[in-house]
Amino acid sequence: MCDCAMVQASQKSHPTKPTLVIAEHRSARLNALYQLKEGLEARLEINLKIVEYPAPAQDYFTKLVTELRAGNAPDIFSIPRDVQLDDLAAAGYLADLTTAMHNWDGYSQLPKLVSSLAKGSFDNRTYAVPSIVAIEQLYYRHDLLEAAGIDTTQPKSWQELLHRARTIKQVTGQFPLLFPAGLTWGMGSYTEGLRYLLAGFSDYRLINQQGQYQLNDSAVLEAFSFYQTLVQEELLPVTPLLNPEPWVIPKYEMFPKGELMITTCGTWCRVFDWGASSRNPIKNVEQAVGNWKIPTADGSPPFVLASMVYAWAVNAKSRQLDMATELALALGSVDVALTYARNLGNVPARMDAREHADFHQLGALMEAHAQLPEARALRSTVGANAVMAGVARSTEAVLIGREDAKGAQQLLKAYVASVLGDNAVSED
Repeated sequence: MCDCAMVQASQKSHPTKPTLVIAEHRSARLNALYQLKEGLEARLEINLKIVEYPAPAQDYFTKLVTELRAGNAPDIFSIPRDVQLDDLAAAGYLADLTTAMHNWDGYSQLPKLVSSLAKGSFDNRTYAVPSIVAIEQLYYRHDLLEAAGIDTTQPKSWQELLHRARTIKQVTGQFPLLFPAGLTWGMGSYTEGLRYLLAGFSDYRLINQQGQYQLNDSAVLEAFSFYQTLVQEELLPVTPLLNPEPWVIPKYEMFPKGELMITTCGTWCRVFDWGASSRNPIKNVEQAVGNWKIPTADGSPPFVLASMVYAWAVNAKSRQLDMATELALALGSVDVALTYARNLGNVPARMDAREHADFHQLGALMEAHAQLPEARALRSTVGANAVMAGVARSTEAVLIGREDAKGAQQLLKAYVASVLGDNAVSED
């Protein structure tokens, strides 16, 4: 016969730990999370159930949105790019973390730019906990340019960059420059392509104070004109950009072989694209591959871009909202950020990471981390996916010669207006 009193007493002395479900994807990120799992469980007194999602970022995001719509998404998950936050928040999928973030000891350690990227542009409320950041700029084959006697100093303007590209083509016979473009590159045609150019105008903003996309601006036309020049002068390898996986040949094959000399990229590239475990490692990659800040349209000081990548968000429909919020904040700690940063080739979002005993293990990434306070970003708003899809279509039109720069701008405006409505695009 059961002694119910003893069972109840035992249950009270050994209460069941709550279980939180977290979504993660890609082997490097999964390895980091499994490495951290035991410590997080002990710290928060929880059981952590890790659900492995599809590896490609777009497949991960598609599955995540599908499950959020169905109401059965995990308690906590990461958002691949800051440009995806507004749509998720506006749809009501993300818990409002504003109060929790302001009470968190890590909040004051976030650069102003990073904390702003965690907020909805439409309501200025915080919906994510930043953990790591990608610093993006231009990467070039320093070893090969130096051997060819080509100038490797920082180009300050677009014209200086184009002059350098023309010199590279003339001297080496190789493709000098890659700015992602085209339909099959998807959101990367914006995030790793047109965005670099639009951010090169110190007074340009993608959205105005009314939350409309400023696609009629002359900066957009000039950015497409830059692409048109690359295509017309054969400074950019067009053919591989029309492939189903357009990044494979230029970034993973041509750049390592010295058939492409300059590309846009982020801190992850020396790890994933050309590091020791990549498909075509570049020997002594830290020395062989140099980096330049992004030149500006007008010759004002070059800059680096910062992207809040894989920030942690809480499912607004989580049945354990408070505990999930605690987990999200714990995932924003320096220990966690350093583990992910080492695995992924990004930098911690918090500036106090430099005081951590293991910070030196980041190696060359320490320099990128120091650039965080001066980095730029190009804020988007609700409907960013439509803008990115429009950029993919319009840059494709330039690649295949169907449209010139002016036509590409008109195509982008028309596409965004057709998806989001005419009021989403500013008339100015």
